[in-house]
Amino acid sequence: MQTDPIQLADNELPLIPLNVVLFPGGYLPLHIFEQRYRELVKYCIRNESSFGIVMIKEGDEVGDTATPCKVGTVVDLVDVNRFPDGRMNIMTTGRSRFEILEVEEDLPYLVARVRMLDSLNDTDNSELDDIFTETREIYIEYETLSNCLMFTWRPPSEIPETPNELAFQIGTRLRVSLEAKQELLEIATIDELLKREIEILKELNKQIAFRLAARNN
Repeated sequence: MQTDPIQLADNELPLIPLNVVLFPGGYLPLHIFEQRYRELVKYCIRNESSFGIVMIKEGDEVGDTATPCKVGTVVDLVDVNRFPDGRMNIMTTGRSRFEILEVEEDLPYLVARVRMLDSLNDTDNSELDDIFTETREIYIEYETLSNCLMFTWRPPSEIPETPNELAFQIGTRLRVSLEAKQELLEIATIDELLKREIEILKELNKQIAFRLAARNN
């Protein structure tokens, strides 16, 4: 019986550093061609395990190992399409955020000891309910205004009914820089994340409304 050359502990996670910020609930297609990441995907398939997507802090996606940011997202494999030469097209979906505690660079691919963040959130309080309600209203306005401004904009088919899902959908949909998205991803508690998103949404809504008014004059 073949055994895996690498066996990871429960709090260890293989990582793929990329120039992207993925929130839980989002989907990310990837073309896997580097040998190290082929091995990573094979490991996850054999062990029915997940891996982490994390934004690059320093370095490049291809070649030498890049330095990752401290917070990323655990992803599950949704689909794997293999090519005869070993390359793969995979589809992943974000499940939960994690914080890197320690990085191991001596393995074929990057592995980190991590702790999960979203399980730390307490979503059972009245203040969060009020924040959620306000955020949802401003976010719906953002989607409506964006749809009026851009012909190609397609609002989501559903607006989430829970604080966590709403916060992560907003993070995915905001038209802001990767650095700004990473800052949002690193806000550990959902109430503080929603508060920050309210600030961003209000500013973006003002900008969009101004552009719409200017266009219609």
